[in-house]
Amino acid sequence: MSEKNKEPTLVFDQERASNFMTTAQILFAGGSGFVGRTAVRWFRDRHPDIPVLVGGRNLQAASEVAQEVGAAEAVAIDLDKPQLGLDDDIAVAAVVMLAPEAGLKGLSYAQDLGIPYLNINAALTEIGPELALFAHRATAAPVVLASHWMAGAATFLALNSAKGFEIVRSIRFGAIVDEKDSVGPAAIEDMERVHGAAPAALVFENGRRVWLSGDAAKGKVESVDGRSLNATAFSTFDTVSLHAATGAADVRFDLVNGESSSLRVGGEAATEIIVEIEGESDGRTKRSRSMLTFKHGTASLTGLSVVLSLASVLGLNARSPARSGLYLPELLSDTKWFLDELRSAGATIYEDSN
Repeated sequence: MSEKNKEPTLVFDQERASNFMTTAQILFAGGSGFVGRTAVRWFRDRHPDIPVLVGGRNLQAASEVAQEVGAAEAVAIDLDKPQLGLDDDIAVAAVVMLAPEAGLKGLSYAQDLGIPYLNINAALTEIGPELALFAHRATAAPVVLASHWMAGAATFLALNSAKGFEIVRSIRFGAIVDEKDSVGPAAIEDMERVHGAAPAALVFENGRRVWLSGDAAKGKVESVDGRSLNATAFSTFDTVSLHAATGAADVRFDLVNGESSSLRVGGEAATEIIVEIEGESDGRTKRSRSMLTFKHGTASLTGLSVVLSLASVLGLNARSPARSGLYLPELLSDTKWFLDELRSAGATIYEDSN
């Protein structure tokens, strides 16, 4: 085995994390993008003393973000180069990948250093390379795949509702992205790439995975203010996460691009998440409907969710740092803690059951 391919001998534990965080910096690769800059801002708001590297292809844009948040340095990154084009003397404590990286140089970089890696751009239909890299170096570093809707917000909302059921039979997600919500060109490009490569949407029906397209992918979502909106089935990690976590035989995620309930009454272009669950409790059929609105929009909610998972993997939320392994957001954080953090940042959560 070559020196480059040898497993790191480092173990990511509490003592090492404490020492490392005093000398190393959190690298937000893509930190000058729409989602990236919100993630950097949320991180700085919660962790004012931890140094940050704002990485981007446009150094000037990255410098503007770094100057705005303070205790940060801008670096030029190249997603096609080893170590993302960074010098050997740059100390990095974690790699947060907020830009699509087809070459997975960021994951390899994190594995080489034995530090956490968090990615929000690995689509459900294209995670084979990430899984293979992890499997070949499973003890190298914590790897977090957080390509869920809003980096996990929808899944945590569903998991919280599912606690009230003894048996969960079906879970239906609805997500509304306001037409005036600035999601950013990178996010739009990412969604177009996923849909172009795999136009069918993955759902679970009767306990079996099914790919929907055409008329079968068409659906309806009831918004927070009660409107029935046309929707399209969408492949997300939430579908497989909730199937695994709850054993629900039917799981489906539908996406709407339209006017949010908030904007209709003169508010902000908010993002909405609706979760409907059906199952059993105390031997009786039970249904629940949970709704989350976030007035700051999709990019901000995604950035905040990224920071919450990052805090969990690094042990910045009064928990031990995550050891080497493969993680999804719901495997890192407590559901109540996650939703409470969203509420404290401006999310409104409604719950109804019968």
